Amino acid sequence: MSNNKKKIKEYNHLIIEKKWQKEWEKKKIYQASNTSKKKKFYCLVEFPYPSGAGLHVGHPRSYVGMDIVSRKKRMDGYNVLYPMGWDAFGLPTENYAIKTGIHPEKVTKQNTDIFRRQIKMLGASFDWSREINTTDPAYYKWTQWLFLKFFEKGLAYKSKSSINWCPSCKIGLANEEVIDGACERCEGKTEKREKEQWMLAITKYAERLDKDLDLVDYPYRVKAQQRNWIGKSEGSEIDFKIHLSRPSPYQGEGKGEVLKVFTTRADTLFGVTYVVLAPEHPLISNFKSQISNWNEVLRYIEVATSKTEIERTSDNEKTKTGVPMKGVKAINPANGEEVPVWVADYVLPQYGTGAVMAVPAHDERDFEFAKKRNLPIKNVIARVFGESKADEKERYAVAVFVKRPSDGKYLFIFAKAFNEVSKVYGGIEENEKASDAAIREVFEETGYKTKFVRDFGISTQSHFFHPHKKENRRLVCRLVELELIDEKQYEITQEEKSLHEILWLDYNEAKQKINDKKELYDFEIFEGKNCFTEEGVLVNSNKFNNLNSKEAIKKITEFVGGKMVTKFKLRDWVFSRQRYWGEPIPLVYCPSCAKASSGASALADKSGGKENSGWIPVPKKELPLKLPKVKSYKLTDTGESPLANITKWVNTKCPVCKGPAKRETDTMPNWAGSSWYYLRYTDDKNKKEFASQKNLKYWLTNKKLGSSTTKGELNYQPGGVDWYNGGMEHTTLHLLYSRFWHKFFYDLKLVPTSEPYMKRTSHGMILAEGGEKMSKSKGNVVNPDEIVKNYGADTLRVYEMFMGPFDQAVAWSSESIIGPRRFLERTWKLGQKVIESAGGKRSDLKGVQGPTLKSQQLLSEKIIHKTIKKVGEDIEVMAFNTCVSSMMVCLNELEKNENISVKDFKMFLQVLAPFAPHIAEELWMSFGEKKSIHLSAWPKYDPKKIVDSEVKIAIQINGKVRAEITVPADLDEAKIKEIVIFSEEVKKYLENKVIKRFIYVKNKLVNIVV
Repeated sequence: MSNNKKKIKEYNHLIIEKKWQKEWEKKKIYQASNTSKKKKFYCLVEFPYPSGAGLHVGHPRSYVGMDIVSRKKRMDGYNVLYPMGWDAFGLPTENYAIKTGIHPEKVTKQNTDIFRRQIKMLGASFDWSREINTTDPAYYKWTQWLFLKFFEKGLAYKSKSSINWCPSCKIGLANEEVIDGACERCEGKTEKREKEQWMLAITKYAERLDKDLDLVDYPYRVKAQQRNWIGKSEGSEIDFKIHLSRPSPYQGEGKGEVLKVFTTRADTLFGVTYVVLAPEHPLISNFKSQISNWNEVLRYIEVATSKTEIERTSDNEKTKTGVPMKGVKAINPANGEEVPVWVADYVLPQYGTGAVMAVPAHDERDFEFAKKRNLPIKNVIARVFGESKADEKERYAVAVFVKRPSDGKYLFIFAKAFNEVSKVYGGIEENEKASDAAIREVFEETGYKTKFVRDFGISTQSHFFHPHKKENRRLVCRLVELELIDEKQYEITQEEKSLHEILWLDYNEAKQKINDKKELYDFEIFEGKNCFTEEGVLVNSNKFNNLNSKEAIKKITEFVGGKMVTKFKLRDWVFSRQRYWGEPIPLVYCPSCAKASSGASALADKSGGKENSGWIPVPKKELPLKLPKVKSYKLTDTGESPLANITKWVNTKCPVCKGPAKRETDTMPNWAGSSWYYLRYTDDKNKKEFASQKNLKYWLTNKKLGSSTTKGELNYQPGGVDWYNGGMEHTTLHLLYSRFWHKFFYDLKLVPTSEPYMKRTSHGMILAEGGEKMSKSKGNVVNPDEIVKNYGADTLRVYEMFMGPFDQAVAWSSESIIGPRRFLERTWKLGQKVIESAGGKRSDLKGVQGPTLKSQQLLSEKIIHKTIKKVGEDIEVMAFNTCVSSMMVCLNELEKNENISVKDFKMFLQVLAPFAPHIAEELWMSFGEKKSIHLSAWPKYDPKKIVDSEVKIAIQINGKVRAEITVPADLDEAKIKEIVIFSEEVKKYLENKVIKRFIYVKNKLVNIVV
């Protein structure tokens, strides 16, 4: 692969980069083969939405990062598939078409042409022969075909659904597209609307979507986000009977009603102090005549239901609102107590049963709500300190805060047996109230008379050894507050005097003197931070006292006649959009076939119980069902798609009975094409199927080496795309939707693996200078065209990898990009020097001349081999910034040498090649190489050449560094000890000292304890 007729002496990035991009495309060196005998590696980035604005410098970060991985894998001998395409359906293009009158198809072509040019100028090694576009009918034919598979299996159904509606954009919005009640696109106020929508039953796969996260290599935070969205909860369904406080004017109204609640903490049932219903709960209207404040409740419901789910579930306590349903009570099935019923927006209708039992002592949301409205807080779970022992004795006690009104100080004691400061503690006698026990114990131990202030009603349980009583104890302790009646102190016994001393301390001063966890927890309770949400031991729970939470959940559920169930927050996916620029849904409605539901299996409409009768699939031979050409894309005022106005397209014949029928005018969301695009890359030209089984098996499965079936065929393990990188903002919905589609295809035996992506990583955003997000409206977007023109694509690539950890957000700096540019200029200069030092023969140095040259060559080899190891390992963990740093250090060392061998410098170029492919290729070919550096083998480091012959060891005396000595590497401890003890630098610190311990950390430090 020689393209060196004209030698380039100066580092002119414009000439070099254009030259090699043209050559690589001509030679097709990045095209993947479907039949290669090499090991395969499928590397994927999220394909972009091509906007008219083109790329800004934040976009290439992912492309370059995964390009480095792809290039390294090719050099490791893999057959690499690294494809690119366009996620081109969507609202921005349609809005632009409405504004300008230019067809979305033309706009999309213009935008993709811009994006393609910009991505190619970066030198990314994409296989452009497999380019796909979700708006291409040849592609969305298969999106439609796959949708019909969902429909045929009953997983696509039509149902009324409450959606966020933007009157300005005239479109339904996902919850994530509504910010503070406004549309994220136009910033106009949104409203709630009931609309019939096509739904996909993703909830049927909720359990597998949660469980199978254990099979894949995703970062913890990605798995956590997925699991939080799925929201699996194992808990109990418990019935609360309703009690109406006034007679109903209507016979039987509200009588015998039962409120079903879902809870994951049945162990807290005795602590319920109120019940909360979602504003949408159907039972509310049943009690209309019973609720004395019905108008207030009705007004509240109207306001609450207009809020978005994100607003309603916000952690901001100010957003949690509610009103009581006066006249309606719920009966706690555990103890028969009546508790008030509230309507509150923080309860959602789709989670659990739309009703929750509120236990403010043990749930943060309930706690904040109850505090704000002065509702009772009843503790039923004791926090446990220490571990239980078989022979321990149980004691019930009080812990007492005693305040002195004259100066606001509190009474504490210094317990001599424990050698610590604490509150007054004392046992509760049989049939004695906690308040009486507290007053008695304070008087006996301190001689002060007190009066009762409050009982916090909260207990803790401690397991410990009592040194004075010489026994193991389990102490159930209740917190009480008292106040001095006067400051007169009565005489106490000599025994009490011998056990402790009395202290009067400021509250904060006392808090600082105490280290015991249980004591500090009492301070939290005293300060009103008494919401204990963890598991513990039951108290105030009748016969279930002293059970741990896990045991109590099942036993209490059985006791009240409830049942154990599993619930999910995940809801079925609203799949249709009332827009033009999307895949037409390939269904027609036939009134004549409505009763028979011919040609399709339908799923019951969950909201009305009716079947989706009359919906008939478009036959496969008629796919793709193309979007009709129209002159206007204006939206309808009724909320229907613009397609509804194209009567010629809408009116059609039923594929089954041939009678008059109408096409579905809703289109699919942009999520549709992106849910399966990675599959099409494996076989993008296939006209008979979305991808062949042969290609899918090759690219998505990994061979188990040394394992075979009885038929002699290789076994395959579940896998999917080997490595998929994208933004953190797509690790919930896009990733979840794609996993759902893939699992459904797996069940139909359309794909060979149960998961689409074996490994998923995410990159951080590149922010504008100053740390703000880049946006056209703020005028802070940095165009990569200008950067490439002024500094070069290689400089941009190196800078974006060097500017910070790949998974973290970093701010762009116009000044900092100069460093990577100078690094490449120095690399070029050193390359010219190496060529000249080889006498123009482009061969390795021969006949080492003298010890200086030999020493220099050994140093060069050492730093080169260290760099090979470091960069190779760091690429695998996406530590690209440390890769660049290591190469910079290596270049610094190489520049110090008078002579560098061609062999060493070429290995340096191979390490640099994935990061700066153009300059590396140019210098590589300057040495007479015929094959591209990107098709060469990744250099192997020699372990012997990276081992230091000498190491510096820090010498510590009693933990303080006193000296540093240089010794041969890998000496044993006996030899090190001999060298250190007799070292002049160390001897002076050991005079007249006895060495108690000699600690040696190999090749790092010595610590001598004297």
